[in-house]
Amino acid sequence: MPRSISTLPAGLALAAALALAPAAEAGLGEGVTAIARDHAALRGGALQVTPMQAYDRHELTTASGTRVREYASRSGTVFAMSFEGPTVPDLKVMLGTHYEEYVTAVRARAGNHRVLTIDSPGLVMQVVKLPRGMVGRAHVPALLPAGVDARDLR
Repeated sequence: MPRSISTLPAGLALAAALALAPAAEAGLGEGVTAIARDHAALRGGALQVTPMQAYDRHELTTASGTRVREYASRSGTVFAMSFEGPTVPDLKVMLGTHYEEYVTAVRARAGNHRVLTIDSPGLVMQVVKLPRGMVGRAHVPALLPAGVDARDLR
């Protein structure tokens, strides 16, 4: 009898669900106007914008309770994103053109099904499965504003 997706290990189920997600609408490397499309695509609650010294943090909470943050430089480019909550947001939307690099990493990974790390010149990303949810963050190194440390983006 074939296994249903509900009986697969959590990591495989996550990868399968993400591979079947709808086409990307916006994401890393896009202009700040893409954040409004992300907000609509993720069906987020009220969008809160917090000005920081070198960038603006745009934060919303999805209907499932996941908090999503997008970081836009003063030049108007989304250079990073992070999330935490019970579910992973639509990464096709969040990663945009960098989504294929994520999919390739998921397919190639072996071993630890709780942590995914990508560290390449075009995308740095980490997704961690916790007992009660998921946390993750991603950024494009070339787009980080001067003086911004990616480790501070949470």
